[in-house]
Amino acid sequence: MNIQQFQYVLAVVDLRNFEAAAEKCFVTQSTLSTMIGRFEDEIGIKIFNRKTKPVSITVEGGQIIDRLRIVLNEVDILNNVVQELKGEMVGELRVGVIPTIAPYLLPLFLTDFAARFPKVKMLVKEMTTSEIQQSLKMRNIDIGILAIPLDDDELEEVELYSEPFLVYDCSGNTSESKVSVKNLDYSKLCLLQEGHCLRTQVRQICELSNQLSVSDVNYEFESGSMDSLLRITKARKGITIIPHLTSIDLPEDEHCSLKEFMAPVPVRSVGLVTHKFFVKKRLLKDLKKIIQNSVADLLPIAEKQQTLRPL
Repeated sequence: MNIQQFQYVLAVVDLRNFEAAAEKCFVTQSTLSTMIGRFEDEIGIKIFNRKTKPVSITVEGGQIIDRLRIVLNEVDILNNVVQELKGEMVGELRVGVIPTIAPYLLPLFLTDFAARFPKVKMLVKEMTTSEIQQSLKMRNIDIGILAIPLDDDELEEVELYSEPFLVYDCSGNTSESKVSVKNLDYSKLCLLQEGHCLRTQVRQICELSNQLSVSDVNYEFESGSMDSLLRITKARKGITIIPHLTSIDLPEDEHCSLKEFMAPVPVRSVGLVTHKFFVKKRLLKDLKKIIQNSVADLLPIAEKQQTLRPL
């Protein structure tokens, strides 16, 4: 038996499909199936029931799989220890970032990260919160950058920063520089579409008003990206609620449309999320420091805050 066979087995476990697992492992399906078959013959236990669709795991196979995950995790730890002893970090770091963070945060730290770890290739993909959670559990990505807490026992979270929300008001109302949650005109509110955690957080802001329920809100438009959301809000002379970092790239003539919330200011907590067996602790620690340094001078500190949940 060898590590490669272990990896093939777990690929099938995660994807429940031999063809998809072969593509993930960059081998032909026949090669992957043959290697797994040899492993099963060697240990004298069938791990998979190939007659079911999707492929299922035998009772005995489930116990073997648990041990294989432990073995591969220990191999990862060994490789990481060797890298740290040699004073180098190499390979790939696969990162999933939610769309309401990616375009505003990534440009702030990617250059510094590349300079700090020249031999580490960061592969970044925009994903929803649920996609990041699933990909972390399947070990398809290493780190997620998203709003926390997730309260998921299989994942570990490291807080990066708290980001206050702002009102982007294109309705023409210039009577006040700071607004109360209760005084917003929710009939003109524009939202991201379902599936974005920011949508849920904005709905929570709506519910902070004792005078309104979410059912009273007239959602005029639902957008799939922050850029189109801002454009539609401006075109329809509506309002929307955005994270603070989103406001940094707005044209100077649109800054007059930004309004802060009165205390308690609604904020979201942004963090790094990994699988509980993630082993590149030094890389995670340095990434946290680099990101925090990149936003330190850009985020205000509110005296009193109301933290919103992503889900």
